[in-house]
Amino acid sequence: MRPAMKDPFRQRQSSQAGFTLIEILISMIIMTIVTTMLVGIWIVLLHTSAFARADNTASATGRDSLDRVTAEIRAAQPNPSATPAAATPFVLTLTAPNVCDAYDCTFYSAYNSTGIGADGVSASPGTGTGALRLTSIWLDQSGTAQQKKLMWTRDTNGNHVIDANDKSFVLANNVVNTALSPVRPIFTYVFRDKTGAYTTATSPTSATVASLVAVNIELVIDANLADKPTYVDFVSTVRPRNVAGSN
Repeated sequence: MRPAMKDPFRQRQSSQAGFTLIEILISMIIMTIVTTMLVGIWIVLLHTSAFARADNTASATGRDSLDRVTAEIRAAQPNPSATPAAATPFVLTLTAPNVCDAYDCTFYSAYNSTGIGADGVSASPGTGTGALRLTSIWLDQSGTAQQKKLMWTRDTNGNHVIDANDKSFVLANNVVNTALSPVRPIFTYVFRDKTGAYTTATSPTSATVASLVAVNIELVIDANLADKPTYVDFVSTVRPRNVAGSN
């Protein structure tokens, strides 16, 4: 009996068989889904990394600013060479931003100046007062943006006022104390009033203050400018070492 012969046409057809249209479409759909998932994960990672960097930057800025503000206020002292002579380091009689109120703190300081001891006090009695300068830590509230700048200005020309000729720089950007609800004062003052009672106020006046005891500081910085606000809050209390009644 003769063996069955193979069909050469059918053999060629099977050797040239490939993917069907449905198989190709399914493969493309699967590849699209996988690619979309990978791109989504990559975007999330980029967003998380950017937020972490912004948060770290805001935290570092807030800490550095708070350290500078607390160091200067702690070293504040009266300046007998001022005109008129200053009985206290703190200025209560001028107008914002060169006064002590909720968003400004103005005082005499010799921080980082020569002629002053390491503790911020005159190196020896009756000397070093020439290094004292009127210094203002103030919030620049100009502009419509919710984020404001915390500024540092010092009376570098020695005329006992803060003016355009004095040295000034930014301590912190993106400060949002005034944008919160309720708003949060940067500076709150603890003092003894004329009756000797302890009082807390954001706008003390020379008519009510007998001696300032401490300054409470709260600095709120927005760490996420490109998205939903994320606030980093820094709080400290400073007791000026050279103020009568602060100990």
